[in-house]
Amino acid sequence: MCGRFTREMTWAEVVAFTRGLDLIVPETEPEQSWNVCPTQDSPVLVPQKEGEGALVRQLRWGLLPPWAKDPKIGASMINARYETVAEKPAFRKAWQARRCLVPASGYYEWRLEHGIKQPYFIHDLDNPLLMFAGLYENWKQPDGEWLQTFALITRAAVDPMSQLHDRTPLMLHAQSPELKGWLHGDAADAKAIADAAAPPRLVWHPVTRAVSNPRSN
Repeated sequence: MCGRFTREMTWAEVVAFTRGLDLIVPETEPEQSWNVCPTQDSPVLVPQKEGEGALVRQLRWGLLPPWAKDPKIGASMINARYETVAEKPAFRKAWQARRCLVPASGYYEWRLEHGIKQPYFIHDLDNPLLMFAGLYENWKQPDGEWLQTFALITRAAVDPMSQLHDRTPLMLHAQSPELKGWLHGDAADAKAIADAAAPPRLVWHPVTRAVSNPRSN
């Protein structure tokens, strides 16, 4: 799974990563964060309604399906397993029509060592950015306002990543046509992209256990 990630980037880096996607970015640079946690907002790339471009919106991490009665369930829907995403009631409609991309500079996983959960920071050896594949949904709040939320898609880890954790986010590569296909294609396109996606060259190192505290940034 992925339960925390970092956001240390500029829009210029995101635009360079997504070259060919025709991305519209905000005028102000993204807020830096070294411990993005579930239920927090983060910049997400969503498709434009017309054309094949994309734009940036602030979405809350933790997907709320339209039928959700309590927004608290979003905290348990931060990840969608690729193996079941097309069938799970919470994710299947978003899988068909509402896929997004979530830029990050890295993420954390925890491994039990000597009875203690040791956090590790994971990042791409070749690129300052990771681009997580995700889903987003629209949820109508009790006051009538709409809230947009997202989840990250995860899949089984492969070596050498499996030495650290058995799951990893689905990540797409820089300047690839798959970025546009992920946002604008249909469910069959998305499946083909996910099946063919090779993980980036991930490296990791241990970090202070302070990151286990959501208030620590």
